[in-house]
Amino acid sequence: MRTPPVLGRNAFRLARIAAVIVCGSIAIFGTQDSGGQTPQTPPPPPPPPLKVPPLAIQGAERMVDVGGRRLHAVVYGSGGPTVVLVSGFQAPQAYWNPLVEGIAEVATAVTYDRAGYGQSERGVLPVDGRQSADDLHILLGKLGVQKPYLLVGHSYGGRIVRLFASAYPGETAGLVLEEASHEDLPEAQLEALTGRDRETLAAMIAPYRTAVPDPVTETDYMAATVEQLRRSGPLPRVPLVVITAASRGSGLPPVFSPEGQAKLGEAAAAMQKKLVGLIPGAEQIFVEGAGHNVHVEKPEAVLAPIRAMIARLGGRRAK
Repeated sequence: MRTPPVLGRNAFRLARIAAVIVCGSIAIFGTQDSGGQTPQTPPPPPPPPLKVPPLAIQGAERMVDVGGRRLHAVVYGSGGPTVVLVSGFQAPQAYWNPLVEGIAEVATAVTYDRAGYGQSERGVLPVDGRQSADDLHILLGKLGVQKPYLLVGHSYGGRIVRLFASAYPGETAGLVLEEASHEDLPEAQLEALTGRDRETLAAMIAPYRTAVPDPVTETDYMAATVEQLRRSGPLPRVPLVVITAASRGSGLPPVFSPEGQAKLGEAAAAMQKKLVGLIPGAEQIFVEGAGHNVHVEKPEAVLAPIRAMIARLGGRRAK
């Protein structure tokens, strides 16, 4: 029996971990390749390592030129709709393994690494959210997979999914936002805190809220991505499911008072509700017993609504 691969390294520096958690854009694994350049904003640290199962199926691997760089992608299964899995910060496509087989039974699944991650090239183009959405659009077109797409975004990947859907509404069939990060979260949490808690949070998130000269990594481009989201057009009227860990905010390191941690959690919950309000008729699913990486810790809780949406969109049923 093969041992499931261990992805990532131990978390370090509690304050920086807290910063990326409260910003809603938590790091997952590894670091983004800076192409030999020095990132202007320190990349968020990886959390404790997660184990994902090896795949029992084999996909079709491709290196695709999206203009200025080549991205590594794998296509599994066949038929429509095409389910596109968009990772969070520093996450390799392998962390979608818990979902891939269940999706490929009834539709096509696409995983890929964004610029600078895994086997994908860093290139010379920016890596802000809108550019990442455009890269994904070119990638999917060159892969030749069936349109429209059911887009699944985890954490920071939720921002890319939203920018894609806003820019390409006719190619978007449905959206699943798993523990996605809302652009207003840091401000909402700052407003909720007082005293030392507020000062602590302000110092933590400052590097992620302001533009930096000569940006290199996704972290450097965070402020630009947030502004792009705020200026983006409305989302298409497609099915939307927002998946939220019921214990969201409870895993913060002890750098805030108990009252501060509670307020941070309340603000995070309010921002998840704000995501639900992006499209009329959207559904929110709360998952008990899981942290930020719901699809790894409780894969069925994410797979079930994806498969339900596939069926709703006319996909085939599993035998």
